[in-house]
Amino acid sequence: MEMKSEDELVEEVLSGDHRSFELLLQPYRQGLLNMAYRLTGNLEEAKEVCQEALIKVYRHLGKFKKGRSFKSWVYRITVNSAYDSLRKKKKYEDLLESQKKVDLNAGHDPEKQLLNTEVKAKIETCLKDLSPREKATFLLRDGEGFSIQEASEILKCSSISVRTHLSRARKKIREQFEKINFADTREVKR
Repeated sequence: MEMKSEDELVEEVLSGDHRSFELLLQPYRQGLLNMAYRLTGNLEEAKEVCQEALIKVYRHLGKFKKGRSFKSWVYRITVNSAYDSLRKKKKYEDLLESQKKVDLNAGHDPEKQLLNTEVKAKIETCLKDLSPREKATFLLRDGEGFSIQEASEILKCSSISVRTHLSRARKKIREQFEKINFADTREVKR
């Protein structure tokens, strides 16, 4: 069976083939949920954010411009939906209080997961000190692998703004990570 391009799938959905909508979103569902979870800090809220974002994607699919990155467009809608949810619930103060990484990629090498668990936990702790914009920029660029340009499109800001927020986020994470590691070495020496 031949793989269809995103533009072809968009056209099929707009023509009434609702099954193509699932095919169109399938590659991004997991990443969208991870992004929403990291921004909201709550799995149930992240699921609601994703549901709302996917409804918006479906409703506004006709506004999607052919030739543009569908992935960036869907992520932008999801990030904006997460921001909307946070604003409604006034959760900026305790944004990631109980955050844990959702590992939806079950079945990967357990040894690698075990080795990375401690580092991931430290990074998740460091993410708590970031502003929502810094966190979203860091997660899009370093977590999801988007380019500076793609992140700027998703966040609806300039590439200079993305670079600035990314630099601040990395600096804060590095400083916090060093504090955590210093505290860990002090405990070991006792």
